[in-house]
Amino acid sequence: MNGPENGRAMRRTHRRNGLIAAALALLAAAGGEVLATQYTQHRIAASVQRDIGLDSAPQVHVNGFPVSLQLARKVITEADIDAAQVPAALNGRVLTIQDLAIHLHGIRKEQGGRERADEAEVTASITYEDLSTFYGVDINRGNGNNQVVATTQIPLLGRVSASAHVGVAGSRAIGVNDVRLSENVPPAVRTLLEKALERQAPLDNLPEGLALQSVAVTDQGIVALMAGHDVSLQPRIA
Repeated sequence: MNGPENGRAMRRTHRRNGLIAAALALLAAAGGEVLATQYTQHRIAASVQRDIGLDSAPQVHVNGFPVSLQLARKVITEADIDAAQVPAALNGRVLTIQDLAIHLHGIRKEQGGRERADEAEVTASITYEDLSTFYGVDINRGNGNNQVVATTQIPLLGRVSASAHVGVAGSRAIGVNDVRLSENVPPAVRTLLEKALERQAPLDNLPEGLALQSVAVTDQGIVALMAGHDVSLQPRIA
C-alpha cells in the first residue's frame, strides 16, 4: 500500500518542484526584461537630453516585446519621447517649444553614444505666450484657418492689431505672412508690425533629418508637424 502512495507523492513533489522552477525562470526573465527596458529608456533619454540641451531628461517609452531581444539585435523597434520646454533655436531669439512628442522607428546606437532612427514623426506645440516673446508683439488666435492676430501698443494710437497667416516657411522654419491691417493705420506702424513678423521661427535645435510638414493654429497655440527618414537625435547645429 505504501509503495503506490509514495510514488504518487513523489510525482506530486516533482510536479510542484517543476512548477516552482518554471515560475522562478519566468520571474528571472521578467526581471531581465524590466532591466533591459529601463536601460534602453535611460539610454535614449540621456542622449536626447544631452544633444538637444534639455534641463531635465525627457520621458521615454520603448514599445515592442521583448526589449532584451531588440537590444541583442541592436535595433529598437519603436520608442516614444515626450519633452517639455525645448529650445528650438540656439542663435538669436529662442523659440520655446512647450511640448515636444517624438515617435521613432528603428532606433540604433551610433559611435559616440548618439541615437539614430530609420523614421521619426514629431509634434511640436508652441504657446501664444512663447510666440509673443519670440516676435516681440502679442500673438493670439485669429478668426480664420491658420490665422493669428498680432497686436502692439503704439504711442498716441493705442493698441494696433494685424491679422496674419501662419504656415511652413521652409523645411525647418515657421513663418508669418499675408499681414493685413486696416487702411487707416499709418505707414510707420504698418512697417513696424510687418518688420516684427517677417522673422522666421527656426526649428534648428531639433533632431537632424526632420522636415516641417504642416502648421496648425489651435486655441492654445500652434502645432507643428515634422517627419523624416534616417534621423539623428543630434541637432543639425549642435
